[in-house]
Amino acid sequence: MQKTIIALLSLSLLGACNETEKKTDNIQTETTTAKTETAKPTHVYYASYVGGFEAEKMDPAQNGTYSNLINITISTLEDGKATGRSIIAGNDRPFNGTYKQSGALFEVNAAEPGDDKHDGHFEFTLDTSKLSVTGKWYSNDKTIAVPVRKFELSKKTFVYNADNNFDESIEGAALYTGNVSDEGSHEAVTKKVIEINASKQKLSSKDVENLYKGDLELIRNAIYARHGYSFRNRKMRYIFDGLVDWYVPMNVDVRNDLTALEKENIDLLKRYENHAEKYYDEFSR
Repeated sequence: MQKTIIALLSLSLLGACNETEKKTDNIQTETTTAKTETAKPTHVYYASYVGGFEAEKMDPAQNGTYSNLINITISTLEDGKATGRSIIAGNDRPFNGTYKQSGALFEVNAAEPGDDKHDGHFEFTLDTSKLSVTGKWYSNDKTIAVPVRKFELSKKTFVYNADNNFDESIEGAALYTGNVSDEGSHEAVTKKVIEINASKQKLSSKDVENLYKGDLELIRNAIYARHGYSFRNRKMRYIFDGLVDWYVPMNVDVRNDLTALEKENIDLLKRYENHAEKYYDEFSR
């Protein structure tokens, strides 16, 4: 009789344990499913769109720039609200606004914060089938040189690549040293900038001591450009925005991204820039 009772108790406890395990398994499964259901998808059109930011209206009396390279990054498009950022000419500005969707098209109306003199608002169309952004930007300040700009941008992915360098088309390009309308404000790029990659090779004084000032500046700034630095310097924008196809403006501060080799080369190049001569040819008189 005693053995029978013990056997029954054992079976009862075993059944209870099995039931607990089943409940625990069910809880774990439900929790995992819940996490999967609430995870937000990463849309392919949440990306950077890069291209020319061209003047539609321009005051010729002011020293404005007709075109710069702009990066508009789409961060979210959810529940009728749009967020992102714009990077141009050394400025990184967030924007917030609304959108209306019609199939693959998102019509976005968004504004920058307004606490910077260069702020304004965007009206653009994101085409998710073509991965393109087309529209206009309107400055808050209507008195600036270019109060309205237009743009047609395509999706572009930034990847740091130390092998990125100038190609032969850069030789002879005009490097502006002042107002583009001033005589004597141009410096010509030489083939030396193609031969030297300061992100890959350790430079010595012999490598740079006979280079012209403009070449030294370009070799040094190419380091920053490889890291996606957005240039405030207009002279550098003329080169990288218009003549360098691998360049993507992504950041306004890349100091923490520089390699030890790049930092050493930057220091060396800066020292020689301070004493280098300018080089003028047929671009100036």
